[in-house]
Amino acid sequence: MAGNPPGRLWERSGAVETQRTLSSAKAAELALGPVWGEEGAADANTFRLGTGVSGEDPDPVRVTGTLGGSVTLPLQLQAGEPVESISWISRSVSMAIAIVTLAEAGGPDTFYEAETRYRGRVSVVGPGHSLQFSNLSWKDAGPYRAHMNLRSSRITRTREYQLQVYEQLARPRVTLSSRIGESGHRIFILTCEAGSRGGSVTHSWLPLGPRTVVSRGGSVLSVSSRLGDRALNFTCVVKNPVSNSSSLPVSVPARTFLSCTEKLQEPNITVSSWITKDGACYITLICSLRQAREDVQYRWAPLGQGAVMSHGGTTLRVSWRPGVSDSYRCTASNLVSQSFSSIPIRPLCSASFLPCSLKKEFLLFLILGALQIE
Repeated sequence: MAGNPPGRLWERSGAVETQRTLSSAKAAELALGPVWGEEGAADANTFRLGTGVSGEDPDPVRVTGTLGGSVTLPLQLQAGEPVESISWISRSVSMAIAIVTLAEAGGPDTFYEAETRYRGRVSVVGPGHSLQFSNLSWKDAGPYRAHMNLRSSRITRTREYQLQVYEQLARPRVTLSSRIGESGHRIFILTCEAGSRGGSVTHSWLPLGPRTVVSRGGSVLSVSSRLGDRALNFTCVVKNPVSNSSSLPVSVPARTFLSCTEKLQEPNITVSSWITKDGACYITLICSLRQAREDVQYRWAPLGQGAVMSHGGTTLRVSWRPGVSDSYRCTASNLVSQSFSSIPIRPLCSASFLPCSLKKEFLLFLILGALQIE
């Protein structure tokens, strides 16, 4: 690795620590060691081993850190194990980011820090020479290895780590909306937004009850509210592996009987129809109130085969033919009253049931009659 920029060297003896700058040649010499996925290696997870055979711990140690904070990759040396040097490796960097050379007989240990994006943010701590990061960034997340060369031996041990970085969660924001359900009850919908760029965020709500439903991974709470229900406050709680935060309480308003004490007036029915070439008559009926209340329910009669209701019961679509009812009735009701209105159907479809020959004569008669009037 000749040509690498100079690194930095610390000598530690007890509480005494000195720093000096290395030459390019010496920095390259110290940095020479294990690399991740070097050309010619058996696979992308293989090191170049300067001293011999390697042995790996089977499972990586998972370490969690907070964005902008500090975290330590813990390392414990076995008692009496003659470790000569420890190289700390990141998959995202082509050289060892830090190398510790352990002195014999109480001499000063040597800590080398390579000129990488980790410069000035890593150090070794504790008797095991664990690696400590400061000012964590999103890019620091990923796999790491500690590569330990044994003194006067070709045996090398490695320890793997998986570093995950999460941000401190801010207070979540809750938005409130509502709609009318099929049963006529009002459904309040609370949506919680954590605003986090990292993953692994979980949502929960307090309190939960028999008429609450959680959806979309916990971020949405639906509350079915009936007349007479008291106001309720709900709080969204978001969590990730390093923090948690709660929203301000959001109030679902009380439902009183005041909005439905007035007697319902007669509903209005609007109708549209069309006749197909084969003589079939299709009708759409829409039932409405001049001042619709939120808990009004609608129903139609009769409901024959093929009748379809939609839009909360206000709309009815039918295919009419002779022999079925000549009129349809819409009934609007709430908890204190009900009202209905009817509309005749036969006049809307009567022309469609003339024989084909009579249809033409009927149309011709209308045209000639119009010409004579002029």
